[in-house]
Amino acid sequence: MAVKDTREYELFYLVGDSKEAELPKIREDVEKIVSDFGGTFLPEETEEKRNLAYEIRDERRGTYVARRFTMPEAGDKPFSVEDPEKVNAIDGITRALQLYKSVSRFLLIRAENLPELKAIPREERPKPIRRDDRRGGGRRFPDRGGDRRPAPAPVRAENPVVKEEAKPVESEKKESEKKPIAQEDLDKQLKEVLDI
Repeated sequence: MAVKDTREYELFYLVGDSKEAELPKIREDVEKIVSDFGGTFLPEETEEKRNLAYEIRDERRGTYVARRFTMPEAGDKPFSVEDPEKVNAIDGITRALQLYKSVSRFLLIRAENLPELKAIPREERPKPIRRDDRRGGGRRFPDRGGDRRPAPAPVRAENPVVKEEAKPVESEKKESEKKPIAQEDLDKQLKEVLDI
């Protein structure tokens, strides 16, 4: 029997933070799924815990695992000549991983044009300062313990302006001197204004 050509694939999958204790078992299960379809894992592996960009299955953090494996090429014929009902190996792995609930997300791609599999060094960057007005929370005053009430206005040291006593305006005088209007006159004026 002639040896078939092999292709190299990369499997990149995410395990939620709540299943971190089960990570060794999940790794074994994923290896078993791939090996059942004829894949052979290479020794390189990359693993990294990260915050997720968005919530996936109620998880905000997770562990990314990247592994490479080789798989015999299927060619134009079905994967197995003995069993024509058998599906393509990559489709079978994809279907099995979709049904495996411990893996939140996965990506299975050919590794021909990918760089060498190694851990990506992460730079520790300072946390960006978030503006509260983007979150709709209004302004916060950190010097007052997060209290939302504004601080009292500062007292200015300028020359104070002395206000004179308020003099009554002529219109105010006229209003106080006006005679009371009878109800009939008020109704008459209202009908004229409303054109009833």
